[in-house]
Amino acid sequence: MVRVLVSFLIVICLCGCDFEGVRITNDVKEYETDFASVKAEIISFSGFNNEEFEKSVNSEIAGNIESDIVAFDMEAQENKDNVRMGNKCVLEIDWEEKYNNNDFISVVEEKYVYTGGAHGSTVRIPKNIDIATGKEIKLSDLFTDTGYENTLNRMINELVTENSEEYKDLWVKPEIKQSHQTNFYINDNKLVIFFQPYDLSYYARGFVEFPLDLGELSGYMKEEYRRIIE
Repeated sequence: MVRVLVSFLIVICLCGCDFEGVRITNDVKEYETDFASVKAEIISFSGFNNEEFEKSVNSEIAGNIESDIVAFDMEAQENKDNVRMGNKCVLEIDWEEKYNNNDFISVVEEKYVYTGGAHGSTVRIPKNIDIATGKEIKLSDLFTDTGYENTLNRMINELVTENSEEYKDLWVKPEIKQSHQTNFYINDNKLVIFFQPYDLSYYARGFVEFPLDLGELSGYMKEEYRRIIE
């Protein structure tokens, strides 16, 4: 017998802030069966100066999450007999607003999937959006030339040295890679470069983050993105 519960919750503005401009709302799709549990937050934006770009971003987010749910349902069905006694397959998707000012938005999707075994897997998928130009930003878009990678690596190494206790359990020396064209966000006047679980350390260590001061990076940044330095 399959028990299904679906609920939708609308919450205005993830951070609870009250200002004119870009707003973020979220729907929560939640249901449960005999062998699986799903709770997926689906965010959407309003207030972009480019309505077509706004529709495109919202459609992409909703479509990606729906695809994740469909893929999870299929995998959960296939693995329902392999899950540990008393457990269910689990999909959880949450979003966190990191920065929303000066026509620039950083939000981070965090997705947890468990379909059997010792533990599940967790991944972060950020979106860094330039509202002014109507495009999603990669790390390289923020800087004037390719030399920025050496600067970021130097700052990360200095951070590791200065905070040796915090970073003592890293397996390898952190280094900017191609994945970091998307694995970053803006928060509290920092450019936060992060590594996924297992990239630098054991799974329970979680995400390894390196918050780099935007003020120190201003001389390397394109003039149009210095507006995010506060």
